[in-house]
Amino acid sequence: MQDLSFRWPHPRIATSLGPVTVRIHTGENVYGLDPASLRTDEDGVVVADRLTWAGGEQTCDGTARVRVVDGEDGVRIEVSAEHRHGVRSVALVLHDQPTGDVTAVREGDLPVPPAGRVVGYPNGWFDLATPLLAVRRPDGDLTVARSLDDQVRSKRFVVIPHFDDPATCDLELIADTDAAQPSARFEVPVWELRRTADLAPVVAEHTAHLRQAYDLPDWAERTDVPAWLRRTALVLSLNGMHFTGKVFLTYDGMLDVIRRLSDQIDPEHILAYLPGWEGRYYRWYGRFDVDERLGGPDGFRRLIDGAHQLGARIMPMFGANVAARDLPGFETWAAPGQLLNPSGHMPIGSVDWDASRHFDHSWGALVNPAYEPWRRHIAEQIVRLHHEYGFDAAFLDISAMYNNDPRGSTTRGLRDLVELLRTGAPDLAIAGEAWFDALGGIIPLVQAGHRDTVPVFHDLPDPALFTASNRSFGHVCLGDPAHGSSGVHEAGYNAHWRLPVREGVIPTLTVVDDTLDKAPERVALVVQDAREYAAKYL
Repeated sequence: MQDLSFRWPHPRIATSLGPVTVRIHTGENVYGLDPASLRTDEDGVVVADRLTWAGGEQTCDGTARVRVVDGEDGVRIEVSAEHRHGVRSVALVLHDQPTGDVTAVREGDLPVPPAGRVVGYPNGWFDLATPLLAVRRPDGDLTVARSLDDQVRSKRFVVIPHFDDPATCDLELIADTDAAQPSARFEVPVWELRRTADLAPVVAEHTAHLRQAYDLPDWAERTDVPAWLRRTALVLSLNGMHFTGKVFLTYDGMLDVIRRLSDQIDPEHILAYLPGWEGRYYRWYGRFDVDERLGGPDGFRRLIDGAHQLGARIMPMFGANVAARDLPGFETWAAPGQLLNPSGHMPIGSVDWDASRHFDHSWGALVNPAYEPWRRHIAEQIVRLHHEYGFDAAFLDISAMYNNDPRGSTTRGLRDLVELLRTGAPDLAIAGEAWFDALGGIIPLVQAGHRDTVPVFHDLPDPALFTASNRSFGHVCLGDPAHGSSGVHEAGYNAHWRLPVREGVIPTLTVVDDTLDKAPERVALVVQDAREYAAKYL
């Protein structure tokens, strides 16, 4: 983590949990409150009529207001800031706290190294699915910080041990503005700080806030969950073609796997998920169709019809926000909507698919689903293929991607894409990759997250938030039981091949070419998990 190389004596404002200070960030510089202009108005609000910069050596125009409300349940702090260059983010810093592990993240407790730790929201794969973080104190209590925002805006929780006293730290709470709505003034969503011995009541209160803010539906009442999905107890990740062209399973091979496993579990409990079904994995994202080497139209139709005859369901994988630049028409339906950072620059969106140990596959581009021509381009392909072949669900890859794009909200764009799909194919179930709180009402079924291929589960630390509305299954990077192969996924190999049996986590089996033959005992364990899941939760 990087930091300033000097001490900046910001004016401190007292709270019952410790002193707080405020920083204001524009795209140009960072500012503090001018202590010479600081006053407290008749309502008890601390007002700065000017700002400082250069570490406090210079002053400039700009204002800030800080309201501290101390109560029995903690401290609520409201901050507003204004600067003529436009406010990019505002940091509220709670000072002089005991350093401890951070918790309330999906991975459990995370240590804080001497250089500090940054934990970001929203993150669909690990860390924070909602803007709440706790820091463990030596006495066993927790210092909890949460944002009461009612819309998706990026937040960063930063724990920074003091250089000269690592046992003491500062807790930074940084809220970004919406880059699509730039303004000289930012009313920061309310921050709540609380010290408690029991995290559960705070989490329950936060979950109630989220369910109302995002109108999260109950799983049992969701109209976008078909009856067959409510019977699903086993997801088969049937890998097709690797980026390099290596074939794991043809369409006929996929059907054979479903048939063989139908002898071990009622096939009505099976959902077959198909990564790499369209040919070279990822290479032609933006153009989706059946692949001749995998069996062509006839083979794909045999797969779907054969699965339906058994009672199983089929879910191909589609890209929600990645396109190959060399596809015809890219300049029209994708290029103008390429993803941007708040600075206006394009982020890098590549992985190492070919073992070249680099991340510069120039053929791929990230596209914001807020760009309507892209949404329609993708939706029309999925709807056409659904009507032509009759598969049951569409998986939207990287659907949980969030970027503070000045061209528009990636989350709103995803919602609009899903609505387009449901208009064109009302009976098509929609699934997606990864999850954070605001996605709960958009997509019912999602993949689990992962951190460096270690599974991360969305029903932690708060099952009431995730499982009340959603279900998850294993990430595509999950290893197969025979070899640890992640199939088409770029992880290569992953020792994790089995998931816990919990209501929010559907058992998942990764299959490459010879998985069933090479590891029948391990395969049987996953199938047994699925039978247990069906008995407990369906």
